[in-house]
Amino acid sequence: MSQKAKNKRTVEKASVDAGTQVRRKVLAKMGKMSPGELFELAVRAGIYTEKGKLTRPYRDDAGPSASRPTD
Repeated sequence: MSQKAKNKRTVEKASVDAGTQVRRKVLAKMGKMSPGELFELAVRAGIYTEKGKLTRPYRDDAGPSASRPTD
């Protein structure tokens, strides 16, 4: 790799905030997971039950939240 290419990569990394860098690393790891591993992760995060149903905060019948628009 040329020095110019290395410098460009360094500038690109430096221009991204720390939160974005963390999210990119997590998404890269998730992209390598099997569907079963992703499901297990969603269960641990409280998104799905072990039976495969969405938990109350993620279902359509959940109460309104500040992040979900009300129609």
